[in-house]
Amino acid sequence: MIQKGLLLVILICTISAYARAPELPATIGTCMKSVDARLEIDRRLNPFYLRGDFDGDGRRDYAVLVRRGTSRGIAICLAASPKAMTLGAGSAFHGMTDMDFTSWNVYEKRFVERGVGEGSPPRLIGEAIRVEWEESASALIYWRNRKFLWYQQGD
Repeated sequence: MIQKGLLLVILICTISAYARAPELPATIGTCMKSVDARLEIDRRLNPFYLRGDFDGDGRRDYAVLVRRGTSRGIAICLAASPKAMTLGAGSAFHGMTDMDFTSWNVYEKRFVERGVGEGSPPRLIGEAIRVEWEESASALIYWRNRKFLWYQQGD
């Protein structure tokens, strides 16, 4: 009887530990205070935030999945700025207000092969964010001239 009770306590503790939301780096918490209160962190993908040097300044930046109502997007917290930049989530970025991609990752600073988009591939000055719509399309979001730009990689 005592063993069953002990197992039950261990099971409850284990479940509650997994059910808790993952801790956010303090930088993200501070940066997210600068956005519209209707914007909330979206945990629909794992990971729901990325860490990289997106602006090429050698410091750690973060990209966080966010949503405003049903519109999804990315809030980017650059180390050089206390305010987040919002791409999508109700604000237009590359003609999209809902960035409903199915996966994302940090794309290391390297040569970018020619994609399906017009123009030459970008020369990255920092790491980029690669977004993908499963079996459909992919693109790079990269930093240039103090703003984020889009480069279509595949359709």
